[in-house]
Amino acid sequence: MVNILVPTDLSELSRIAVQYAVSIANKLSGTVTLLHVILQPEPTRVAMRERLKLFEEELVHAAQEDLETFAATFARQVRFAEPIRSRVAKGPSFNEVVKREARKHHSGLIIMGTRGASGLKKVVLGSNAVSIITGSTIPVIAVPEKATFKGFRNIVYATDMRNLEKELTVLVRYIERFGSTIHVLHITPSGKDIEEIEERMNAVVQKLGYTNTVSLVLVNRSVDKAIEDYVNVSKADVLAMFTHVPTFFEKIFDRSITRRMAFQAQIPLLAFTQ
Repeated sequence: MVNILVPTDLSELSRIAVQYAVSIANKLSGTVTLLHVILQPEPTRVAMRERLKLFEEELVHAAQEDLETFAATFARQVRFAEPIRSRVAKGPSFNEVVKREARKHHSGLIIMGTRGASGLKKVVLGSNAVSIITGSTIPVIAVPEKATFKGFRNIVYATDMRNLEKELTVLVRYIERFGSTIHVLHITPSGKDIEEIEERMNAVVQKLGYTNTVSLVLVNRSVDKAIEDYVNVSKADVLAMFTHVPTFFEKIFDRSITRRMAFQAQIPLLAFTQ
């Protein structure tokens, strides 16, 4: 049984993420835990600490009531025996609170809503979903604001080929219960190594023995655009990608395709951090 953790601010966007989580939990006979995070500043003066402590207690109590009311709206959609849990937690960092609560509830999946953004808006506002993707050891599904759960019939797995066998093994373990077709997709800027890449890809697929697999190598200098185009052509339900903890320079120049796709994707992004 898997526990799905859904960080929520009780907005309409997070409502979509909760509905998505409930649908997956129903398929897996899992459970859902809603988490509302209250950021906790660290005051320097003792008197201020005491005032903030009283204020935080009132804030937590009010938030818990709102969260329970919010969770109750999904009660009729739940098919699993255990009701939706709700939890309000405090901490100085959204990321740290989510990671701590995920460990506490033994969560196997985190689901969050995300809105598209680009340019200066993306740099200034950032995204809690993208920050969780970057640092979470637990798989994260970023659900776009207009997405609905339609099953996992077709999953496009975009790979850079560096850790193909390891990543595909992890992906198969997570989705095999859905009977999904995995489209293993690699984008290369040049057509000169296509045959070699295809042979390596097919060898890994055959070794793993997951038969519902389509392998494809496309030539395109724009990786992002090529992935988006294939997602549309294949009518994919989910885009799966693997990322890693970014270096200082990658954070500055936003070189991670996975993080960019979290903003751009029109379908849910299933992200693993390796």
